[in-house]
Amino acid sequence: MKKGTSIVAIGSFILAVLAHITWAQSNQAIPAASQQTIVLNSTSLLEKRTIWIHTPPDYQASSQAYPVLYLLDGDSHFKYVSEMVDYLANNARISPLIVVAILNTDRTRDFTPKLANSINKKTATDQERQTGGALNFLRFIRQELIPYIDKNYRTQPYRILSGHSLGGLFATYAKQSAPDLFQSTLLISPAFHPEYEQILVGMTPFLQQNPQLAGNLFVTIGHEDTRKVDALVAQLKATAPGSFRWRFKYYEEENHFSVPFPSMYDGLRFIYPNWFIDLGQLATYKELQAHYAALSGQYGYLIEPTQELVNDFGYQQLRAGHIDEAITVFTQNTRSYPRSSNAFDSLGEAYLKKGDRNLAIKNYEKSLELDPNNESGKLALQKLKSKND
Repeated sequence: MKKGTSIVAIGSFILAVLAHITWAQSNQAIPAASQQTIVLNSTSLLEKRTIWIHTPPDYQASSQAYPVLYLLDGDSHFKYVSEMVDYLANNARISPLIVVAILNTDRTRDFTPKLANSINKKTATDQERQTGGALNFLRFIRQELIPYIDKNYRTQPYRILSGHSLGGLFATYAKQSAPDLFQSTLLISPAFHPEYEQILVGMTPFLQQNPQLAGNLFVTIGHEDTRKVDALVAQLKATAPGSFRWRFKYYEEENHFSVPFPSMYDGLRFIYPNWFIDLGQLATYKELQAHYAALSGQYGYLIEPTQELVNDFGYQQLRAGHIDEAITVFTQNTRSYPRSSNAFDSLGEAYLKKGDRNLAIKNYEKSLELDPNNESGKLALQKLKSKND
């Protein structure tokens, strides 16, 4: 065969392979996001407010309840934050979270408290006259939004508030006005403008009046004027009680508008410093339970491991030949996630390895009942039933 012909043939073969790969990849469906939009007719704000809600991937398959992350400026931050939360939770770095994003109508009005007494309202600018709605906005969150979320979603009594810029000013105001409403707060490049100096200077008396204050506060700023945030940090250093965890981080390579992304990542990791556990260091499910019992004590509500984490631990036991321990692990996963096809599929596989065909069949059948498209489960069940026949 001629050399040129050979090159053409090889090229055609490569193109065919690439076309097959492209076609195969195109059949991989993009995972559906569990997201909803609601509209609340607020009596506190006398207007309708749009809320975006993201639930964890396991939400429908489980009966668990979750902490809630409330996002100010939700229309700007919802997409990347919800993806970040799922990524960190799936890698066992933080708790799975419900993300609730509050979309803006008039952020200047909502995020700012009443003007300080030193401001002459007659000579105030138009923007200054539009301020002062923080009290009503906090009332909306506390009396309308949070009760709605708690009633309609499975929530834990643990809430996080994240605010950037003017949202950070409001988050500071919210902490001082309702200290126990949010257990953790992220202040991202907070805008402590001179006319709202009372919020900044009010931090010291607030801390002094709350010596038992608990929870977490993460404060950040980018490469910008840091004097106001430095003043806040100085007050925290001097007055914050030992029961109150806080941290400040300066991002030299970010500006006021790019700092939210790294701040959110680092802030969530700060809130959940001991969440991760190395499965390779565990021998039994009881050790995994002990880790989550300690977390439950730290955060004040019952915390259980995610479906994926327990499943991974079960297969770790299975690969090590600890079949009975693997069955214990997978059985617990079916109890925690009774609507998960994958949990029952894994338990069926463990019983198959043990040689218990009846229980293997029972669990594969349950898996297929929950997900008729479980092709590997169908194949395993067919083999098991053909051997029984």
